[in-house]
Amino acid sequence: MDYQREARELVCNLRQRMGPSPYDIAWMARLRTPDGAPRWPDLIDWLLDNQRSDGSWGGEIVYYHERIICTLAALIALRQNGFARYAQDSIRRGEQYVWRHLHLLSRDPFELVGFELLLPTLLQEAQAAGLDVPTHTCGYGEIQTAKLRLIPPDLLYSPRVSTIHSLEFLGHTVDHDRLRQVLGANGSLGNSPAATAYYLLHNPGHERALAYLESIREHDDHVIYLYPFHIFELVWTLKNLMFSELPLAEFADSPVWTDLQTNLSPTGIGLDATFGITDGDITSVTAQLMMSGGYGFDPQILARFEDQHTHTFRTYDYERNPSVGTNVHALEALHLLPEYPNRREVQEQIIVTLLEKRVYELYWVDKWHASPYYATTHAVVALLAEGRYLEHAYQPAIDWLLHTQNDDGSWGYFQTGTVEETAYALTALLHYNRHHTVDQDVLHRGAAYLARLHDGPDSQYPELWIGKDLYVPYDVVRAAVLSALILYEVTFGRTP
Repeated sequence: MDYQREARELVCNLRQRMGPSPYDIAWMARLRTPDGAPRWPDLIDWLLDNQRSDGSWGGEIVYYHERIICTLAALIALRQNGFARYAQDSIRRGEQYVWRHLHLLSRDPFELVGFELLLPTLLQEAQAAGLDVPTHTCGYGEIQTAKLRLIPPDLLYSPRVSTIHSLEFLGHTVDHDRLRQVLGANGSLGNSPAATAYYLLHNPGHERALAYLESIREHDDHVIYLYPFHIFELVWTLKNLMFSELPLAEFADSPVWTDLQTNLSPTGIGLDATFGITDGDITSVTAQLMMSGGYGFDPQILARFEDQHTHTFRTYDYERNPSVGTNVHALEALHLLPEYPNRREVQEQIIVTLLEKRVYELYWVDKWHASPYYATTHAVVALLAEGRYLEHAYQPAIDWLLHTQNDDGSWGYFQTGTVEETAYALTALLHYNRHHTVDQDVLHRGAAYLARLHDGPDSQYPELWIGKDLYVPYDVVRAAVLSALILYEVTFGRTP
């Protein structure tokens, strides 16, 4: 197999593909035509056809935050638009799921995007619709209040603040005049189908918002969580291919670099040119990509995301939980930016923070990905690049990786091995193997697993990326798999 050729073709043919989003489908399923009929009755059918056997809606992985938020959204849609006599059994089973699983939220590694804002509102809406759901919020009512205290009231509707992506949390408390003023140039609220559907519930028939949702439907054969997301997809695909240790020129031609330079501003870069909000994580990775590719990068762009009190980095303004991944990627960028102000002090503070953030002093979790194998691999590779003096920081994670491989050669945090998590774990161990001795059988079995499955259907990639529900950017994940296989070939001089 020519994995390098596949990777080059992948970069040239990125198509912003994701799996279906039950949460966004449920919000769009609420919409009606002027005569009161469901605007997209096939979305109601999708909800009825895709309810899980336990009564919930959500992805393949059992992640309670996602199952709860998707189930509440689906229940409301079915109550409002689902022709009750057909949906009655689905509603009853969904109600039971919420009662039986709401208290299990603490079992997940991390909450979802905007969850603290959305859960209390969805529970209130469900109760108002006559659904039998709990009246308590497992403490998220207080957390919602604390989150809102972080955001200046005059910025709550700002398209420059990340809450725009989850503005449906306002429910019936929305200021209609302010809401009408924040629709993006592409017709969306924060590139979110769910938030845009919410906008349409309060502004029925708005042509640009409807056109945006129709473009979602035309883009793929299902409704996805986020669209468009061109820069996110490009940057993370290249970031994953960097793990192969091959020069980026092997994968990216000049139009790619022109694309990044065009979208980079003095305030950073965001997930898409249409999004309007720059992102500390994507900016950090872009800095690393451009410096590694032989292009310049102004350190002051990255400095915009540094907290001047803690000397750590944020993804967005007013965030409640800093991201491990964002700080790992900032550390990697700083490694290539010797002119960054107070660089050594900032690097040391990030490293101290990463040590503090280890779970059981073994591995890391991140707010943007459900699996610890993602955050742990990114942290291990970054700390290895800092030098042997940090061996005490990454060695426990290496031991954890070595001892959690499944019999079939895979890795997986949620009771089953996955292709994506196996790619991450194998990548970390192959990088470690360049400096230390690793059980070679572990590497061979991991690579053999990937080689068997790497060219399978997209459905083999379960949803592990954290948004308002879990999602899977197919080509980003494929890049991680190809990168691990290329690195294995470079290491051993042969295919698995």
